[in-house]
Amino acid sequence: MSLRREMRPLAVLATMFALLNGGPYGLEEVVPRAGPGLALLVLSLMAFVWAVPYALVVAELVSVMPAEGGIYQWFRASLGPFWAFQFSILDWITWVLEAALYPPLVAAYLVGSFSHHPSRWLTWGVGLLVIWGCTWLNIRGVKEVGWLSIAISVVVLVPLAGIVVLGWNRVGLATLGPWIPEGESPSTALNYALIWSLWSYSGYGALASASEEIVAPERTYPRALAIFLPLSLATFVLPLLVALGVSPAWRQWENGQFNQVALLLGGGWLLACNVAAVQISTVGMFNSELLVVSRVPFAMARDRQLPPFLRHGTPVRILVLAAILFSLLTFFFDFLQLLVVGTWLALPTYLLTFACPIILRWRNPDTRGPFRIPGGWPVLLAITLVPSSIALYVLLTIEWKLLVIGLCFAGAIPVMYALSRWQTRQPASTPR
Repeated sequence: MSLRREMRPLAVLATMFALLNGGPYGLEEVVPRAGPGLALLVLSLMAFVWAVPYALVVAELVSVMPAEGGIYQWFRASLGPFWAFQFSILDWITWVLEAALYPPLVAAYLVGSFSHHPSRWLTWGVGLLVIWGCTWLNIRGVKEVGWLSIAISVVVLVPLAGIVVLGWNRVGLATLGPWIPEGESPSTALNYALIWSLWSYSGYGALASASEEIVAPERTYPRALAIFLPLSLATFVLPLLVALGVSPAWRQWENGQFNQVALLLGGGWLLACNVAAVQISTVGMFNSELLVVSRVPFAMARDRQLPPFLRHGTPVRILVLAAILFSLLTFFFDFLQLLVVGTWLALPTYLLTFACPIILRWRNPDTRGPFRIPGGWPVLLAITLVPSSIALYVLLTIEWKLLVIGLCFAGAIPVMYALSRWQTRQPASTPR
């Protein structure tokens, strides 16, 4: 069943913002661990050594292969159906774990506004309302998701703009010291800053999973990335600079610090706007990530890599199955467990994404889309080498306990492949 192209450029940009940015909320925790100077320096540098190369690679891949399923289609064309299945399911698992972070956060903020010690059942129940409400919205189709993302982006950007404008006169170099927190080793501080920056600037290929629902994706997606990247850098760095000037006691920072900054700068009205922005951006990120979670299995089912009953509608059945999975994950696992395992599992898929344009150019040198990274092979290799080195470093320095958990997830994927082949009773399709 074909999908309708309803997502236009503004909706693509807004959904990208809601999915991958949502403002600087949550970044407050890196400052006490990495130090304000190092945190801002790494966050700024990673925009150029990680985010820009990543955006260029994704722009070329979407331009040459604007097909539903996004990253699955790139892996399939580069490595064939077997390895495409392994890495696409791995990528899907990371997005499921990532998306499952947000309903409990919404519930905690909302219920916590009325009760200091809410019951676990009440918090989980509110989270279920978020899960199933956003699932219903995605079943309606991407047009509704796009309009909601536009509204979310406006609501998030307004209080951030207020914070930056009202507090810009508080910014100064003195607020950036010391570069390393007292008692913290330079390597530990660097790792904290690096991991948080990596998380902040990742996932640029996610919305490509809905390429067949985007108007002219081969042109729209690269242009949206070109606007999104500097906007993302500004929404991370500028509010943090202001926050350090307004609230210099950064050693005591924790999640919610921007509420205090908003209160000190603009009083109750800016605080209310910021609280609303946090809630709405969290819902928006979950709602947008449902788009990614549902479209990759949908594309794989169309290629008979997954059972054919998943090929239906927008796709409805995958969305319902995902909602059931989120409901279980949010009951049995806490925020930190989902975050750490999901981030580590994403790194192999990033490495393969950086390799995809190299493999595709080598196999099909004459195939190109409206956008291609200029400069030929030297520039392409240089652009992919630096972020690949960063991903390898983080991948290999993970704690062994988390490594075991990650390998357990990865080890289940070949079993899923065998079960899927048995269910479909068809040989895996080959790249066209």
